[in-house]
Amino acid sequence: MTTKDPSAEPTPTGLREAKKARTRAGLARAALQLVAEEGLHATTVEAIAARADVSPRTFFNYFDSKDEAVVHLGADRFRRLMLRLFADTTEAIAPPAANPVLQIRDVMVDFLRESESDPDASADDDLVREALERDPSLFGTLHTSMAAVGAEFEAALTAHYTSAADRDLARVGLSVALGLTQTAMQSARAGLTDAPLTELVAHYFDLLHTAFTDERPLP
Repeated sequence: MTTKDPSAEPTPTGLREAKKARTRAGLARAALQLVAEEGLHATTVEAIAARADVSPRTFFNYFDSKDEAVVHLGADRFRRLMLRLFADTTEAIAPPAANPVLQIRDVMVDFLRESESDPDASADDDLVREALERDPSLFGTLHTSMAAVGAEFEAALTAHYTSAADRDLARVGLSVALGLTQTAMQSARAGLTDAPLTELVAHYFDLLHTAFTDERPLP
């Protein structure tokens, strides 16, 4: 006779949280799809709830507005990146780079590589871009959501790095990583390159490193 290890069983709380996360993501994805198809003004909470197969009342258990639902997946991706940056690395295959900028570069490239291999993540990214391009007013809502995640990032910086210099490097590293990723996405959308996003971001990091270490005199 064998006895199951209780710690191996999913807890009711864990199951509830997983179900909530799926419902929240489903609502956000439905909102993105509708805005990409019809625009923000024509999209209603009732339509979002119907596409996600829940009631409008359920929608308001997760979001205060349709704008918030539309930008949720974009902000949530930033939050997941932040969690990866400050995750416990004791079981990592290779130790993280000592320089916070290089550590963030490595995490960002790895994060993008995983997303490129995940069809659902790639589809969500496309929807986010389409919705923002169709209704630029959503950038304001996205900025507000990202600011909230940024506050969490600052708190994590304080807990993760003991020196002010490393905290500053991490801030710069994240800004650079996000900026280069945005540049790579714009280049891809404009048809300037057919290189995978991950390779392009890594290439831009290399270019930036070369620009700051090239000591040749200016002409």
